[in-house]
Amino acid sequence: MAALLPHQLDHEASAAGRGGQLRELAAHVHCALAELALRAADFDAAGAWCHAGIRSCAHWLAIQAGLELSTAHDLLRVGHALADLPLIRQAFSDGRLSLDKVRALLRVATAADQELWLELALGADANQLVRICREVRRSLDADAAGQDEVLRARRGLWARRRDDGMLRVVALLPPEEGALLLAALEAVAGSEALPRPAGDPALEPWAARRADALCAIGEHALAAGPEGLAAASDATQVVVHVDVGVLTGEQPDGRCHLEDGTPLSAAAARRLGCDADVVAIIEKDGLPIDVGRRRRLFTGKQRRALQARDRTCRYPGCQVPARRTRGHHIVPWWEGGGTNLANGLSLCGWYHARLHDGYYRIVREPGGELRFETPDGTVIAPPVRAPLVPGGGEPLRRRHAGQGLAVDDETAVAGWRGERFGLRYAADVYAEAAAGLRARAGP
Repeated sequence: MAALLPHQLDHEASAAGRGGQLRELAAHVHCALAELALRAADFDAAGAWCHAGIRSCAHWLAIQAGLELSTAHDLLRVGHALADLPLIRQAFSDGRLSLDKVRALLRVATAADQELWLELALGADANQLVRICREVRRSLDADAAGQDEVLRARRGLWARRRDDGMLRVVALLPPEEGALLLAALEAVAGSEALPRPAGDPALEPWAARRADALCAIGEHALAAGPEGLAAASDATQVVVHVDVGVLTGEQPDGRCHLEDGTPLSAAAARRLGCDADVVAIIEKDGLPIDVGRRRRLFTGKQRRALQARDRTCRYPGCQVPARRTRGHHIVPWWEGGGTNLANGLSLCGWYHARLHDGYYRIVREPGGELRFETPDGTVIAPPVRAPLVPGGGEPLRRRHAGQGLAVDDETAVAGWRGERFGLRYAADVYAEAAAGLRARAGP
């Protein structure tokens, strides 16, 4: 082997030094994230986030700590779960485990077998650990009682518009339904009936074909479905019998129930009255004597105008986009409020329900401005966002040194240094060992 030249040695030494700095800083970040997760969980348990305008601790963290809601929820989940796993909590707090490793461990570890899983986590790199824990979790879930119901409860489809305008769609389906969807997509994608554009610039051609297949399935459903949807509109209509006095509050003990007699709260009836079709039925002695025309409170054009004007939910500090809100009458329609832009505003589902449940009210001031206030008259103002404190990694080093933490560039490095091994075999071994520890620990 040829000897390295002096400048090559200097370069390698410099690269090793930069690598060591990255490893050491990463360990400090792990320590800080552990403290953040544990403090957030404690803050949540104490209910310290509860005040007007804040719907959850995650919402508070989004405003005050700059975390996206899903990140805040994840951090809180980790913080709460670590209360029952002291060994993993300590390793996280010492910087030996990353947040990604801790997330993986929470899928499989219990108080009875946490020492076993910690041994694996300290040896494996993050990618290896995630794959092993995922394999073990799948094995455990497959044999669990009631798993079919659990999977159906988790099913859903979510869509989010990206910055470049493309729509990102994420779906969770039970295994058999997921297989059905994939089979349909594969069949349409492989069909000659689906056009194959010349010079398609797709970066992943088959993935693009499946996307085209999904759009084709949607177009087919829309082309075939309008008549069926129109015919089903009356069949799916919900009929509510409610006295006007219940809606206005003048007759709180009046009638309010569904067609089959199921009682309904006045607040629920008011929510339905905000954005549902209403059929006015005039009755005498409980028998209908006349039926008024159906009335949609806000037309499609009015809703689009409200969304363009409001841009987001109008509740102070709420950033839910207006397209995901509901049109609300400031003066209720049963009290004579008009169905127009001047009497309407956009409220997201959460704050719309909270309004009708009496948690706050909306008052129009003489100048036309709207004031949001609690029932006792306290004005609800947009939450003040805490400023970011700069400083980089040095404040972390000083803080952790003061806490007595010995963090260096080897603290978070995987013990096995990326060695290759059979992941499925490792998953089987650790799953069997964990099952034995749990059995010995008892219920």
